[in-house]
Amino acid sequence: MKRLLPIAVAALLAQTAAAETVTYHCKMTKQDAHGWIAPEYAFRIDPAASSAMAATSYQDWAKAKFKDRGAKGYRIIWNLDQKMVAGGNVRVRYQANLKTTDNTVAVRMAFVQGNFANKPFGVGTCSTVK
Repeated sequence: MKRLLPIAVAALLAQTAAAETVTYHCKMTKQDAHGWIAPEYAFRIDPAASSAMAATSYQDWAKAKFKDRGAKGYRIIWNLDQKMVAGGNVRVRYQANLKTTDNTVAVRMAFVQGNFANKPFGVGTCSTVK
């Protein structure tokens, strides 16, 4: 019985920790024509641990920086290495502002190396995944 109690407590704590992670699935309703903003995004957010992951319809899950902005929602920032149509690779930074009050998202992209004028953007709606 003494061995069973720690296992039961560990299982309960693991379930509690897993329950804190929320996954959002977002579909872009408006995006620019440059092609840098994907049609769909997904975000795994654990506010208690201040951690997040991001995925797109083009990329697998990537670690992201997370910031809880209170009433303004969440900010998720992640970097990716992308291939350009003209050839070569480029490092880009994505920033998503997720408003949980009305389930909307605004995604912006910037080139990390270089001072390019165009900064692709898009907006969309999100839903939680169970």
